[in-house]
Amino acid sequence: MQTRRSLTGRTGRRSRPKWRLGRFALLLLTAAGTAFSIWMVWGGLRAPALLEQWPPAGPGFEPWGTLEPGVEYCRIRRTAPREIRGHVLRFDLGSHDLEMVMPFGQPSSQGGTRAEWPLTWLRRDGLVAVVNATPFLPEPILPGGSVRLQGLAVSEGHQWSPPVPNLDSVVLTSSGRIEFTSAGQNPSEIRCGAGGFLIIRRNGENTLERTEIDAVTVVGASADRRWLYWIVVDGKQPGYSEGLSAHEASNLIGELGVTDAIRMDGGASTTIAVAGGWIGGRVLNRPRNWLYPGLPHPVGNVLGIRRRATSG
Repeated sequence: MQTRRSLTGRTGRRSRPKWRLGRFALLLLTAAGTAFSIWMVWGGLRAPALLEQWPPAGPGFEPWGTLEPGVEYCRIRRTAPREIRGHVLRFDLGSHDLEMVMPFGQPSSQGGTRAEWPLTWLRRDGLVAVVNATPFLPEPILPGGSVRLQGLAVSEGHQWSPPVPNLDSVVLTSSGRIEFTSAGQNPSEIRCGAGGFLIIRRNGENTLERTEIDAVTVVGASADRRWLYWIVVDGKQPGYSEGLSAHEASNLIGELGVTDAIRMDGGASTTIAVAGGWIGGRVLNRPRNWLYPGLPHPVGNVLGIRRRATSG
């Protein structure tokens, strides 16, 4: 009997350090997981899709609502030709102190540009809204990696990425007019601008670009350039939103009276966000991300809307 008690005691003493080590490891993993979750929320992580409230699917757009003076928002949900859900922002550039801008990217140590979450630019530059812009390579899952833009990037008159010969751009000229420039054009005195893929609508006509069905980001304007439109449609999310081709996206934005539009980077990069909320901004759409559905991808640059500084 004495021998068994002695053995039991020794076994207990040996197991106690292992138990403490396991508990410490569990606490460490829990703390790391909590910190990572908070970090993703800071990047714009969306709540599960089942918590979203959408109007019934129909042929039109949801009624416009005003987010702040000069900024209006609506959504779209349709089941034909397939299930799609999208978000539209329109900006009154004529009667309010709003202007399109492109924030400067942060240089990376590898010689490219530091990929950032869209909300990072929105908060850092005090913007009203942002949308993903120029295509880039490679495609990092989390921010901080180095990417190279595949198209034009001009901020405050300074070009920090050259145009690509076969891709189009959207620019704001020195006179304050939004222009959609075809590949090979080199408008002078650009205040800001971003390269996309191709112009999909010109003078009210569909340019008939045909692409695969995926998430799309489109920037367009009314004929008088008073109204600037951003539209995103999520894609490749079965049961939620399957996406559009460029041809379909041109017809969709044309329903809003847009005469000229360009398709920007899309797919997993498609993200649209506005200022507000407890983290200083909120992502409106549901980006596609294999790491976690609804987590935005970091991007190489964004187009933004800001209010001009007023004196007095």
